[in-house]
Amino acid sequence: MASQAILGPDRAWIPAQSYPSDYFNARHYRSDNGAVQTSRLQHSAIPPDFPSTIDLPTAWSGADLEYLLEHERHCLQLNQSQVAELEKASKAFQENGHPLEKMSRQNFPLPVLGECLKALARELTEGVGFFRVCGLDPKRYSKETNIIIYLGLTTYIGERRGRQDEHGNMLLHLTDVGHVPDPNNRRQAPYSNVEQPFHTDTGDTIALYSLGEAHSGGESRLASIATVYNEIAAVKPELINLLSSPTWAFDRFGQWPPYVMRPLIYPTPSKKAILSFSRRPLLGNASSPRSSDIPDLPANHVEALNAVQFSASRHALSMKLKPGDILVWNNLALMHGRSAFTDSAEDKRHLIRLWLHNEATETEFPIPKELKPQWDDAFEHVGRPQMWPLEPIRDNSYICTRQRSSGHA
Repeated sequence: MASQAILGPDRAWIPAQSYPSDYFNARHYRSDNGAVQTSRLQHSAIPPDFPSTIDLPTAWSGADLEYLLEHERHCLQLNQSQVAELEKASKAFQENGHPLEKMSRQNFPLPVLGECLKALARELTEGVGFFRVCGLDPKRYSKETNIIIYLGLTTYIGERRGRQDEHGNMLLHLTDVGHVPDPNNRRQAPYSNVEQPFHTDTGDTIALYSLGEAHSGGESRLASIATVYNEIAAVKPELINLLSSPTWAFDRFGQWPPYVMRPLIYPTPSKKAILSFSRRPLLGNASSPRSSDIPDLPANHVEALNAVQFSASRHALSMKLKPGDILVWNNLALMHGRSAFTDSAEDKRHLIRLWLHNEATETEFPIPKELKPQWDDAFEHVGRPQMWPLEPIRDNSYICTRQRSSGHA
């Protein structure tokens, strides 16, 4: 009988679910020698700095929140007076000639709505880790006014904004720019319509403002890092050990040094866990093949990476942002991804992303020292150039570059 090839874990950018359906339901699993291991004994494999479980409001499953989402919980529905307050502040900001980089609470006063937003921001650390603001109509405003309103509103959530690439872009337009600027179909995920696996960005707080929704698909997906951690710790605790080891080679795609080694998951003093990663620099994808001169990921690392993706998918909350919706989440507590989408002539997905710094979030989730250089590069930008594009950049060299890390998951 011919021997059957043994297939390793799926190294694709979007891995196929290869685990049995009850993989994450098992309270017991069999070790290599066939012995049954119990959850209590499994926790001995978890590194001592990490909790056995994380019990926080951010430890949710999407199925638990669907009812709240359906009934607009965790959503601030702007009323007419609140919209008028935003419009008044925007008009004054423009009339006073302030540049976008000078946006602050002082020159964009929201005496009533601002207090609501600051209270709502506590949801990032004390609640489920995200919220939405609904009720704007972007078609009423010019491109510049839309961005001014967006910046002004989010200033009450986080006053500092991060540079999202080496060019100094302070906001990023996430939209499918099509094949005209990219005839070879090599554009990176933020500028295409492909599915994106779960990942995290740079910064403690992320915001998206929807200017348009796709004809079909394009749902934004959030997943709790605490829930994924708890599930993996209960079923495959040795993967927590692996995820927390500094043995992960992140491809820098031609930059120097060619790669960096660091963990994916970090403990906090208050017994939380911070996960920071994306699959693209770890495995590559069609638009960014992994560099050949750096260490490849061993099979057990790929299994751990896939376990994160599969668990996040299992517990994800999906939502389709309507034009005018603003979604904000704690990037240190939640992962995000998106489904593939199709645009039409009338309906085109277009989101504007901000990286924000919220002091309360960083207090509750201290930035690990391994991530500080990346954070400082984004947020310590006094005297460095800033760009505030009012519409998507369609230059081929920009949308196809492999080196930038801004959301190229």
